[in-house]
Amino acid sequence: MKPRLVLLFGIALVVLASALWHGALGQASARYAFETEELARRNLAYYEMGHITPFVEREPLTRRLWLAGEADDFQRAELARILSDLPQVADVQWLVPGGGGTVSGVPLLPLIVEVELAGLAAFGAGLLVAFFLFGRARDPYRYEI
Repeated sequence: MKPRLVLLFGIALVVLASALWHGALGQASARYAFETEELARRNLAYYEMGHITPFVEREPLTRRLWLAGEADDFQRAELARILSDLPQVADVQWLVPGGGGTVSGVPLLPLIVEVELAGLAAFGAGLLVAFFLFGRARDPYRYEI
């Protein structure tokens, strides 16, 4: 097989494996959403804010955590600050009762895109390590004088 074809086959395999692990086979996205919401609930219970409901943004799944419930301005700001320190949360927003508006937070990539990019970065790092360890393929019939 040609080296370019092998490289493309490897990239396709990484993308397919990441997508399957994230979705149908590994259920990593469902576990991520459940564990993030559970950790946020525990933090809210610790701060005696059990009436606040946390949920992860879905469709597409991102690392944004939404909070719903009654709180004053100070509580909203502090809970957003505290929960944004969770390692798997990139942004915390409050759900505004009664409607609409836009999210003022940073735009986030869907989690599947982050997983695919991480898999491709690991594949590229593996290629670089293999190149530096083994070098380029040498022609056994070529003699250097």
